[in-house]
Amino acid sequence: MKSKLTVLLTNDDGYNAPGIKCLYDHLKNIFNVIAAAPDKERSGAGHSFTYSKPLHYEKSSYINGINGYIIYGTPADCVKFAVSYLLPQRPDIVVSGINFGENSGLSAFYSGTVAGAREGAFWNIPSFSFSICKESTKYCQEYASLVPGIIEKLLFAIKESDKNEENCYYNINFPPCKPSEVKGTRITWQSMAFFDDRYEKIEVETHHTGEGYMIVGDKKDIEKSDAFDSCALMNNYITITPLTFDATAHNAIPHLRWLEDEDFLKR
Repeated sequence: MKSKLTVLLTNDDGYNAPGIKCLYDHLKNIFNVIAAAPDKERSGAGHSFTYSKPLHYEKSSYINGINGYIIYGTPADCVKFAVSYLLPQRPDIVVSGINFGENSGLSAFYSGTVAGAREGAFWNIPSFSFSICKESTKYCQEYASLVPGIIEKLLFAIKESDKNEENCYYNINFPPCKPSEVKGTRITWQSMAFFDDRYEKIEVETHHTGEGYMIVGDKKDIEKSDAFDSCALMNNYITITPLTFDATAHNAIPHLRWLEDEDFLKR
């Protein structure tokens, strides 16, 4: 009998979040699932990780009905620590989510959910992040039921290409509608829409000034084409965006070559 693939499951909403429970319940029917998730919500943590102080963890098989480890750190910590220390052997797959709140476009740079998948890709493990628009979180169970099939199809595509091209990791977002209203699936580019972030003053009891500032804002100048994830998502498509971590501006290099002839050490 063919043994089940092992999934390392993480998130950024915390071990007790409903999204990770939905994923765990559906993934365990097909895969051998072990969770390593943060002790509390770490949304917006990006790819931060713990290096200047000790990391702590607890083994748990009861909290939230999930078998795994509670890590007192970020999503990147969870994957890094599990792969390099906690697990007896490297997992076959890393899955991060389901995050409550979409992570299309530039959100991926801030997202702890996407960072969990990116960290898995750093270890050359096929890795996937899943997020759902806030408007459709009540359909989390239904969307989570689609995840095993999506993963299996993507694993097949990776195998058919003979390699995981460019250490890809895959950012999947579910749209703001009922599953019955989904128009289909789009393989998309990452949106470059601008975030209109700003801060509003609020009253707080957690600081001696009595004041604090909350970030608010929306995406602006979203592309008009379903070829981009943010647009396709708003148009009720499931989006699958292959990402990689080469941030080099390749087109700029030829225009900068002349600087190699400059003697910057000359006073």
